[in-house]
Amino acid sequence: MDGYFDLDKGVFIPGESGSFSGAAKSLLVLTEKEKILIDTGIGDLPDLPKYRELRKTISIHRDKGQGIKAQLRKHGLKPSDITSVVNTHLHTAHSGNNSLFTKAKFYVTSRECKAVDDLTSKDPNQMSYVRENFEREKDQILVKGNYKLTDEVTLVPTPGHTMGHQSIVIDCENYKLVYCGDVSPLKENLDRKIPMASVNSKMTLESMEKLLEIPNSRWIFSHDPKQLSMRSAFHMN
Repeated sequence: MDGYFDLDKGVFIPGESGSFSGAAKSLLVLTEKEKILIDTGIGDLPDLPKYRELRKTISIHRDKGQGIKAQLRKHGLKPSDITSVVNTHLHTAHSGNNSLFTKAKFYVTSRECKAVDDLTSKDPNQMSYVRENFEREKDQILVKGNYKLTDEVTLVPTPGHTMGHQSIVIDCENYKLVYCGDVSPLKENLDRKIPMASVNSKMTLESMEKLLEIPNSRWIFSHDPKQLSMRSAFHMN
């Protein structure tokens, strides 16, 4: 748990209004051979003039003990111990701390990288992506389609929120854990079948339905402040 960021709730549930504190979550997955971090949190926005308006829009705050480094220390780890980072997509609430993981391989979809390049070429002042978070990564693996990172961890394309969005399915002993990124950032999105603000809302709903077909699944919602531990993973079926 990297902390909280305040936005209008309409970003999460289109049509609603009022300030909402979203949680900036990561998921640590330890396998026999890998130390995997899924999404890296929101970090801190670069102190550059071009992000002045974005800093006004997004208020980032943390409780004591929060922040990626502090959370990893609870598990006896530091950023250099992480061997693989998986970004569901490259929006700042999911890639904000990428630069901390200097020894990791980074897994992101090729479609996501193309979307970033296309958007920034059309609009150099765009604020959807903070390229300073991730553009200096040395060891980046561009994923296409379903990708088996380990025997337990599979990356699954789930476009819609961004065209290169991916979700992660983890085979646990008695169930499958679904980290759905922004396909359903809050449990409310899933309950009401309302997609978060997306590039293509119809595709986001199709991705949601695709993940719902996974049997005996438990879900982690990337920004739901009511779900801050594995104990509260939502048991779907």
